[in-house]
Amino acid sequence: MSRTFDHRFAEIEGVDAARLSDPDGLAAVIVAAASASGISAPSLPVIQRGPQGHAVGLVCLDGHLVLHANPSRGDCIVDIAVRIPASAERGLEVVVRRLGAAGVTPARPPST
Repeated sequence: MSRTFDHRFAEIEGVDAARLSDPDGLAAVIVAAASASGISAPSLPVIQRGPQGHAVGLVCLDGHLVLHANPSRGDCIVDIAVRIPASAERGLEVVVRRLGAAGVTPARPPST
């Protein structure tokens, strides 16, 4: 059976707190990552502001991109899932580059 989706889930560290504190800037990063992945955004990302950071998400017909930022720690988690032939890896590369991250650790959601 062939795969239908490409998925990347990663922890990104060493990001300047000012970048992670700017929800509109994070939304721009997510839109750029969607474009690089090969999927089109039907609308603007949703921004959820919280006391310790922001979550930015973009839901598309061919996948999703979500970023959870914690400025005080200088880190975030990113979840990108796209329908093949789009590339989640290309989207993750854009997020890492645009945030100026010092490190990226591929992660797996905890098993239940």
